Amino acid sequence: MSVQTNVPVAPHIRAHLRIVTQSEAVEFINALCDGKITDRFDLENFESSQRVNARSILGVLYATAEFKDEIYLVNLDNDGSFPAAIDKFRA
Repeated sequence: MSVQTNVPVAPHIRAHLRIVTQSEAVEFINALCDGKITDRFDLENFESSQRVNARSILGVLYATAEFKDEIYLVNLDNDGSFPAAIDKFRA
């Protein structure tokens, strides 16, 4: 698992998420890995200073532990486009 810190990024649209438990983390990853979604996603903290892969169990668990209630989903391929499958995790 790699955590990217101090990543210079342009302003982007994010979806605020609430993922608390390990089972929610697994359910969230399964929603992103259903085979129909080909875009790449990261999770980042409020300041956009740390990012992890949103399809990685270690990344999502790290985000839930370190980012607390400030977890944001970023679509790296289509800014502002989020699959309906993640709607149940929106804060």
